Amino acid sequence: MRSLLFFRDWGTGSAAPRAADCNSAQDMLRWVKKKAGAVCPGRRENCMRIIGIVPGAKLFGSEDLYADQYLFVNGYPKRILANGGTPVGILSSDGYAAEDSLSLCDAFVFCGGARFYPYHFQVMEYAAKSGKPVLGICLGMQMMNTYFLVAEEAERRGWDGPLLALFEQMKKERYMFTEPVDGHWDGHITRDNVERFKHPIHVTPGSRLERLTGKQTILGASMHNYRITHPARSLTVAGRTDDGTIEALEYGEQMLGVQFHPEADDQNDELFRAIL
Repeated sequence: MRSLLFFRDWGTGSAAPRAADCNSAQDMLRWVKKKAGAVCPGRRENCMRIIGIVPGAKLFGSEDLYADQYLFVNGYPKRILANGGTPVGILSSDGYAAEDSLSLCDAFVFCGGARFYPYHFQVMEYAAKSGKPVLGICLGMQMMNTYFLVAEEAERRGWDGPLLALFEQMKKERYMFTEPVDGHWDGHITRDNVERFKHPIHVTPGSRLERLTGKQTILGASMHNYRITHPARSLTVAGRTDDGTIEALEYGEQMLGVQFHPEADDQNDELFRAIL
């Protein structure tokens, strides 16, 4: 018989089960969410939202084992916490996600970064199939578009294998998911110069982005040298810059992608609240 072990809850005065006494991570997570209203003042009772942060990475660039790193920029968890969510990091092994861990999350934020890895595609596919909300930022918006382009190409080809395998095949075929763009990254953003890197984004009338922001033009901090070549048919363009660059994409009410960086400050927090 398994012995019962307890620790005291975080200041609530009740005993909580230790992880060893739970049948699964889901059991522990259900207990934590049940207690969230008491544990986290200010959050909606029994509505703690676990937000999986999908980071950028630098993997396999050299033979140095310790050069393989995931890049968790402070702005992402900061904005999630400020808006009532609980951020957790999504990690991979050799570039592939542990898919069982994704079920622990209620929604996902895809961070900016330099390149795609298989785990980016895996998490996006999981979110699309599970219906869990997504906020894709910079590379994250590009990944969102890439996933739907691959799904549409699979239908066109009659592809019956894994979509990730088709994604890798399309890269070998030099399919252009993105293209270079000038004038969207003109220096290094610091804590005191964020405003200098913002440019206007013209919001599509009637879009979800317009409903969330209440504005026809918003300002977003720009840090990218690439843009998507064209939107997937499944997605709706929700914003563009003066040069025509697509800066926002939507997939119904489930997914929102932005090419700019709302984590740079608190001026676009409604985008984070949209997944909470």
